[in-house]
Amino acid sequence: MSKVNTDAGMPIALTLDPGTYYRCTCGESQSLPFCDGHHQEGDKVPLRFSVKVREKIYLCSCGKSTNQPHCDGSCGVNVPQPRV
Repeated sequence: MSKVNTDAGMPIALTLDPGTYYRCTCGESQSLPFCDGHHQEGDKVPLRFSVKVREKIYLCSCGKSTNQPHCDGSCGVNVPQPRV
């Protein structure tokens, strides 16, 4: 991600309803952290993810997660484990 805040140290916490979402990776979206189509002018593509039940999720803001777009604590932040 081009505009990832590597000093943030905190994930983006959101409560989302069931559905499919697209995490912006170009940093140009007016709807951050979600994609609004600006990537069409570049080589970045959004990260698609789905939510099955209304739940609080944590999106990576540091770029270190190996489970993008979700935060996996790679930046040293403790994040609650997702429901299974």
